[in-house]
Amino acid sequence: MTTSTPTAPLGNPGAAPAEDRPAREVVVGVDGSEVGLGAVRWAAREAVRRNASLRIVHAAPYLSRGSGGAPPPELSRARRITAQAYTVARHTDHDVQAATEVVPDDPTTVLLRAAAASQLLVLGSSTTGAADELVLASVAVHVGARSPQPVVVVPRQRPGGAEERPVVAVLGVGDRDDDDAVATFAAAAAERSGVGLTVLQTRPPRHSAGPSWVDDLDEWHRRYPGLSVSHSDLPAPRADQILRATCPAPLLAISAGTGGLLHRDLDGPHRWLLRHCTSPMALIPPVHRPEEEPREEIIALG
Repeated sequence: MTTSTPTAPLGNPGAAPAEDRPAREVVVGVDGSEVGLGAVRWAAREAVRRNASLRIVHAAPYLSRGSGGAPPPELSRARRITAQAYTVARHTDHDVQAATEVVPDDPTTVLLRAAAASQLLVLGSSTTGAADELVLASVAVHVGARSPQPVVVVPRQRPGGAEERPVVAVLGVGDRDDDDAVATFAAAAAERSGVGLTVLQTRPPRHSAGPSWVDDLDEWHRRYPGLSVSHSDLPAPRADQILRATCPAPLLAISAGTGGLLHRDLDGPHRWLLRHCTSPMALIPPVHRPEEEPREEIIALG
């Protein structure tokens, strides 16, 4: 059983025609917590920037089957959660085109399925360990490692005026193709937000890696002529050093690493970053995932 509400019309008469809109949505997962609503606010603004619609998804494994075809008694609770999130989204930006969905399945399964059909998945996560937010934080770890689309994890909102600071691209996690994906995502986010971009290369000099355009400032200026880009090196840093070098920021983009069939969750440094980062963090899927390798190799490694 899946329940949903129809999409609300856009309030901006000057918006682009429907045929020009991306088919894929921005998806945000909600669980009724305050950090989940913070993720809705971030996702609503991002959906409008991307000229995309917003789908608000609540995974409700607690829904039981009603007797005689009647709706489950817990359905009203699930609908209150999505209705509140919908209201927050519309109050955040009245131009957002939003719809809600309740799915009676576990959150990781529901969100990974939603991510596959989206262009971006947004989740909330607490950095305080509050009891009502621990479940969502755990889901962010599982989904961030395995999502086929970028996942933005939004922490509890803190004052600090990071919106005017540069977006940050953290490179050197994964291979060169992953650097390209992270850089492209971060540059697009910076351009949409009208801010600059800081490129932080963390790959050690001794690490064997071929040349890439991401290390060439002239190439950055050629590809993104209107974008202010700065570049710095921080070879083989610890996770806390990355945060000190990058935050606060409106967005920090980093490769999700080696998540996938053979590595079901994020590694220790990624978990530490999620636990302590006070800025929204985008986890970009690695270009080459383990499940895309030949079946024989997967069996051998297992």
